[in-house]
Amino acid sequence: MPLDPLSLHIAASLLALICGGILYLIRGKGNAWHRRFGILAAAGLLGTGISGFFLRGLTGGWSFLHILSAVTVISVIGGLACLVAWRRTRNGVWLLRHYRAMSGAYSGLLVALGLRVLPMILGGDTRTWLIPGLIVLLIVTQTSVSLAERFYWRPRLTRRG
Repeated sequence: MPLDPLSLHIAASLLALICGGILYLIRGKGNAWHRRFGILAAAGLLGTGISGFFLRGLTGGWSFLHILSAVTVISVIGGLACLVAWRRTRNGVWLLRHYRAMSGAYSGLLVALGLRVLPMILGGDTRTWLIPGLIVLLIVTQTSVSLAERFYWRPRLTRRG
């Protein structure tokens, strides 16, 4: 029995949400646990983004959330490409770009989750809450990424030699 796109989308989202949250809590970056959960989170984010293209139930056609799916897929692929570049050069700038791209993709997941859950809690439909919810959730998620980057984790930006 094949999975429908919505079931795949929800399963991949939950995988990315849980593994991405664990990645924020892991203190040591780059260790084996970080890599394991990172692979799972990246797979979940890619699965969420790709399956999102097949969902058209909210508006009956293409919507803003499909743009978010495209940005998620591009961000994850870019973040993985930055990781490959860092492994080749050991230049910390690539590591910082990897962190920002993956954090951005995870933030997008949180925004999309908020846009689906916020109307259930406060009433109304998703279209009513789209702009205010998007603004609030982007500010909250990007502020948390910036604070984590500033106080919690900062890669070396110089090349080791």
